[in-house]
Amino acid sequence: MSERPLAIAPAEPPEPRKSGVGMLFRKDAVGRWELLVGQRSRRSRFLPGHWACLGGSLEAQDAPEMPGAYGRCVARELAEETGIVVPVAQWLPAGFLVTPPFFPLRFYTEFLVAWAPPGCEAPAEAPQPQEIEVLRFVRPAELLERWERGEIDVPPILPPQLRVLAAAEGEPLEELARRLGAANLQQEACHRIEFIPGVWMLPLASRTLPPASHTNVWMPGGTRYLIVDPGTPEPREIERLLAVIRRRQEDGQRPEAIFLTHHHDDHVAGVELLASRLSLPVLAHAETLSRTPGLNGLDSREIGEGEQLDLDGMTLEVWHTPGHAPGHLALRILERAGLLVGDLLSAFSTIVIDSEEGSMEAYLASLRRVDEGAFRLLFPAHGPPLPGSAAARMLRHRRTRERQVLDLLSELPQPVAAIASAAYADTPRAPEPLIETQTLSILLELERRALAARVAEGHWVCRP
Repeated sequence: MSERPLAIAPAEPPEPRKSGVGMLFRKDAVGRWELLVGQRSRRSRFLPGHWACLGGSLEAQDAPEMPGAYGRCVARELAEETGIVVPVAQWLPAGFLVTPPFFPLRFYTEFLVAWAPPGCEAPAEAPQPQEIEVLRFVRPAELLERWERGEIDVPPILPPQLRVLAAAEGEPLEELARRLGAANLQQEACHRIEFIPGVWMLPLASRTLPPASHTNVWMPGGTRYLIVDPGTPEPREIERLLAVIRRRQEDGQRPEAIFLTHHHDDHVAGVELLASRLSLPVLAHAETLSRTPGLNGLDSREIGEGEQLDLDGMTLEVWHTPGHAPGHLALRILERAGLLVGDLLSAFSTIVIDSEEGSMEAYLASLRRVDEGAFRLLFPAHGPPLPGSAAARMLRHRRTRERQVLDLLSELPQPVAAIASAAYADTPRAPEPLIETQTLSILLELERRALAARVAEGHWVCRP
């Protein structure tokens, strides 16, 4: 189970908060532009450890209802986070962006640019290390190159802006602001979202389980690339995806195939329409192909464990990772220590292991395999990338939940519904059908290990 039953209301993406980001420039000793960036705290809820420009949310002291609020916001944030003072009047507007709905925290962000005061230096110690750990003036081209080599992480909004900055060096600040505004406008109309080079993504509205509202379509590759999990049934959303594909074609890259991690509707609902429009083959595990309606007449090909896909600049290795679904596949990015994990993990919630088609035993084994892979980044189908440690964290959570269920069992038979209600008392908003099928999956795993037993239809006891 991954798609949303009709009885469960869909989730709405969080409303964006208003924020401002200031891009502060200076010239180095030979007249080259440098941009002030800071490394976000590695404990931050939003993009931990990423190098980014400085800014923050509008606050009451910025007089949000009055003109010039974003200038006041970035001037205040810059002073608080660096000690550098730039008058509000010197900030020039450079467009806006809205965080796509794959983050649990979203922003409407206006960008502004300004020159740093003469002789300005980044402080050796960041004044607010709980927010920004390190501050540096760096050439935009150098920052972009370090990200492309995989040495640093930056927010996905930054690479398109860095390309503009690298190309516009030497232009007047007013022209730079205009070019940035145009680039942000293009990005808002047709997203190029890259957390690492060569792995584009686009979240599309789908019939997925709350609290998620979208399914990420990942597009990993080089000159050729895959389209992973087009899970939307909405023609308008498919058109958004086609616009991104056309934008990538401008860079001389073309789609090679559609790849399905598994057969659930919120991962396959758009495959028939997209495959027909682009004349692409569909790659999936045999179990997925047999369970996916709408593939008749399409070029569907079985793919499985250990197969490698050379995409002219990126090599992907197929991992069979069952548990959530029998044919669930993940894609290992050999050059980047990353893994596209489908529904093995989510940035929004735990993954439902359905008691009928799922297997808790297989799911835990798949999680252990991911944890042992020592990946730097994991790319889920719902939400932003996760650190490689997320697999170990989920394993600990699953062990804790299993212990809660086991502790509730006794010699007196109890129905699954009662066990589920008590075990998931800490998640009162979770729909009953989901926690019940999840609890039953845990009980079946405990039964396999001779720790629980069924004594009547739907009733369970502990094993002595």
